[in-house]
Amino acid sequence: MASTKFKKRDLNRYRKIYPYLRRKPVFRYCADKEVVIEIGAVTFTGSSVETHVFSETFTSVPTVTTVAHDYDENSSADVNVFITSVTTTEFTVSTSQAFTGRVEFHAMWVAP
Repeated sequence: MASTKFKKRDLNRYRKIYPYLRRKPVFRYCADKEVVIEIGAVTFTGSSVETHVFSETFTSVPTVTTVAHDYDENSSADVNVFITSVTTTEFTVSTSQAFTGRVEFHAMWVAP
């Protein structure tokens, strides 16, 4: 698995800012390799298997992490969440039992 290091840069420091025109910092994260990241949530409504289609374009299979989130506060998110399949266009997430809530995910691909 590839790795990269992100650096936090202030874009306003790349030009001359005089004291009476001082601007607030505008931060951007820059990586030394190509990185594709998608963050989102899959909504479950009384089911145990859902599929999400990526909006980003991954060149190879990304690494996906998930966690159950109970937004109704009815303690139904006490389930095990696991991924059954991942491709470059979609992934399928399953739970140990049917529940109502969200499964939040992070999908990340780093160039080798």
